[in-house]
Amino acid sequence: MIFTTKVRNLYSYLQSLILCSGFIWHYVSPVKYGPDDIILYILIAYAFTIMVFRWTRRANLFKTDYLIYVGQLFEAFVIALIIRYTGGIASHFFLIYFPMIVFISVYSSGWRAIFGILWYGLCFVFAASSGSFTPGFWNIALIKLGSIWIVGMVSFAVAHHMKSSEGKLLKTLDALNERTWELESSQAQLSNIYETTRALSGILNLEELLKEILRIARNIFRYKQCKVYLAKSGEDRLYLYAGLENDNRHIYEKPTPYNRDISGLKNLQDTGSMLKQLSVDGNNGKYKTVDVPMISRGKVIGIMQIIPESGGTVTAKERRLLMIFANSSAIAIDNSILHKKTQELTITDELTDLFNFRYFRSRLSDELKRADRYRQKLSILMLDIDHFKKVNDLYGHQTGNSVLREVSGIIEQCVRDVDVVARYGGEEFTVILPQTDREDAAIIAERIRETVAKNYFQNNHDRREIQITISIGGCTYPEGSHSLEQLLEKVDSALYRAKAEGRNVVFFAESEKKRSTEFTV
Repeated sequence: MIFTTKVRNLYSYLQSLILCSGFIWHYVSPVKYGPDDIILYILIAYAFTIMVFRWTRRANLFKTDYLIYVGQLFEAFVIALIIRYTGGIASHFFLIYFPMIVFISVYSSGWRAIFGILWYGLCFVFAASSGSFTPGFWNIALIKLGSIWIVGMVSFAVAHHMKSSEGKLLKTLDALNERTWELESSQAQLSNIYETTRALSGILNLEELLKEILRIARNIFRYKQCKVYLAKSGEDRLYLYAGLENDNRHIYEKPTPYNRDISGLKNLQDTGSMLKQLSVDGNNGKYKTVDVPMISRGKVIGIMQIIPESGGTVTAKERRLLMIFANSSAIAIDNSILHKKTQELTITDELTDLFNFRYFRSRLSDELKRADRYRQKLSILMLDIDHFKKVNDLYGHQTGNSVLREVSGIIEQCVRDVDVVARYGGEEFTVILPQTDREDAAIIAERIRETVAKNYFQNNHDRREIQITISIGGCTYPEGSHSLEQLLEKVDSALYRAKAEGRNVVFFAESEKKRSTEFTV
């Protein structure tokens, strides 16, 4: 420890003090108490012993603490000899015992310190027992012996308290350093995660966003598995939208359903309760999965299920980071879905989910230019539900809206993927048929008419007993049309003729042999 190390640095000074004091006394003091030069021989032997001890310490033949302790015991005997031959109980060298016993009490610990204090006392008794015993001998001896032991015990107690305090302080500093390192590491990791996940908010395409989420899960978090389950609008059931298995990423065009019900999570207010509920059935074979709710704007939009790279249980710190990642991903996904809905609302009809009239005109203009550029055929159908007002009057507007939605679904089923279906307005629909001549367009129109006529629609009592018919007018470009407006007038006239023919029929505008050389919007 630091305290013990600083005390040990004083050891050499104490040894030098003993030697210098002994030599000065030998050459200066006129009083001699023993054989000539015995003090000199003791000091020379002591100096030689010090050199041997220091060489042994440098050579690392024995432990440093052990050598110093043995050296202190030896020095107690050396000082006792000096005291014995410099006057015994009256020797002033008795004072050297005080710094030495303080040193051994402070430097050593436990039984070593106690034994050292007792040993110093015994050495003093040996030194003081020389010479004559005067009447006050025992009083002086006991006082000096008691003072040596008292100083030693007090020093031991103070040193023990300081060592204990130092130990506690070092443990506190170690814990503080560890916490500081963890905080710095967490801050760096959080900054990295923040910068990485912040980029997610800039991706508005859901497929690209899911790919980026899986990339972060593998490259940043090193997850062995990561699956993103999302709830569709109005449903409590989850669907698997994206999955990561080791290094393989997969985006599902048709999300597969998941058997976990999240309706209970929507009623919980805190994340801790959600995690507790999700922890049930959290095993995937030999690995333990971790499910975390994906929360955006206070609502649960799905679940992120992961398996860490170790395959074991995640720590509390890793779970906190996972929650940050899951919520950041949830907000980005929610923004992507909202962006898509906003885009769809600008070009789609809210009731039928078909394209609206604005998009229909824009798309028709593009298709007509393409048809004219490549000299291709293009057909248009305009459809109108016969006597639709009667449906609203008999069954109500809610049933009428339901019929409109079902009719729009039938039309989409009867046409190709490249065809464009739009709601023209009210109960009227239009279909753009690229690269389609009159004969093929008539086949498609007839298929739509027959399917609608054979279908039974649901009434306001949830029974399918409503039957309706549909009239269809059509025309083909470039049979006499020179502008978009002319084309629409022509197909509108064809629809009028179909209604005039008794409804539930398909009527195509008469063709003209003259072909326009360029289409004009």
